[in-house]
Amino acid sequence: MTQADPPVVCIACSIFQREIQHLIQVKAWDVPCRFLGSMLHLEPARLEERLEVSLEGAHREGRRIVLAYGDCCPRMEDLGGGEAVSRTQGINCCEILLGREAYRAMRKEGAFFLLPEWAVHWKRVFKDSLGLEGINARTFMQEMHTRLVYLDTGLVPVPQAELDEIAAYSGLPLEILPTSLDHLQASLKAAITRVSGHE
Repeated sequence: MTQADPPVVCIACSIFQREIQHLIQVKAWDVPCRFLGSMLHLEPARLEERLEVSLEGAHREGRRIVLAYGDCCPRMEDLGGGEAVSRTQGINCCEILLGREAYRAMRKEGAFFLLPEWAVHWKRVFKDSLGLEGINARTFMQEMHTRLVYLDTGLVPVPQAELDEIAAYSGLPLEILPTSLDHLQASLKAAITRVSGHE
């Protein structure tokens, strides 16, 4: 970006908060970030509303916007379109972190992905939102998936106690997968480049 370019802001899901803050610091990107809570994914209409408000605010400030989200609400394509907005590539946070090929291969194998923020709040996700309890939870998870895969970016301690609880709850084996930030970094950098008009 040059001195005359409009300033860029990143609006992101808090699932990426530690990772994006780390990359901004390490790469010295001059891009402030605003994070929306990842639990909003459990209420897509509310997530869409909060995104609209955040985008409108950034537009009023004359900023160009990097939207660090997958296809997380019904109108995401509309929200992430236009010259002033550029969205990270990927259908969800796991694909954005792993890259398309690795994500799709593991998903085809039946992996159920876990990230730090959702692992810590797993009871709210599974029990309160999905209504999965006891034998029904185990049956559903084992019919749909073959294993749990925790994506460990190395920025927070692995929540082993919570992961052990999820494994016992689902009846699925657990894999802890060291995950680099390379794909997230590339996706963010590409979005910054697109929105700042320097492709």
